Amino acid sequence: MDDDQRRWEDRYASGASSPDGAQPHPEVTALLARTAREPGGGPPTALDLGAGTGRHTLALAAAGYDPTAVDFSPSAVRIVREALAERGLPGRALIADLRAWAPEQEQRSGPDAVPPRFDLIVSVYVQHDLSLLRRAAEWLVPGGRLLWITHAPASVDGPPPAVPRPSLQETVAVLEGKGLDLLRAEQVRTTETALDVVVEAVRPR
Repeated sequence: MDDDQRRWEDRYASGASSPDGAQPHPEVTALLARTAREPGGGPPTALDLGAGTGRHTLALAAAGYDPTAVDFSPSAVRIVREALAERGLPGRALIADLRAWAPEQEQRSGPDAVPPRFDLIVSVYVQHDLSLLRRAAEWLVPGGRLLWITHAPASVDGPPPAVPRPSLQETVAVLEGKGLDLLRAEQVRTTETALDVVVEAVRPR
């Protein structure tokens, strides 16, 4: 367990809340409000990268998705699993380091099986390099959507200077050649002190 993982594990093990609160990011809420499920078939699949204590996982499940939450904090994953069970919601939560994880690594069956591809991928404030975004672009089904949100370089809110804060231009450049249609790419001010890079893309059917 490296220093970053230990810091987050200590936070969640102590019972402290997420620094971003318990409510979903406004961009996630808006996305779920404007993207209705298509009738028929099973529930669409979703992937919550860096799920923390599950504010987005729970919102995805409540909106009719079958979500998979991934985080490297065992305590956070335990909290997500308990919250899904208490609410009777579908989904699963996995302990994994996203710097190396891929869905194909999970050899599971039954209700906890992890799909190899997803209808929706959400990543909010996973502040590493952009290799995860490059890999996540490959995990979308045709018609699948990706919502990627990070702290912008100029944001007052966010991690310390040593933590990567890719620019909007750097983020968009990673998706070039990945076969996705870019729907949005902008900096969004969510509070007086928070400036976010928001990128939304879809894999054509």
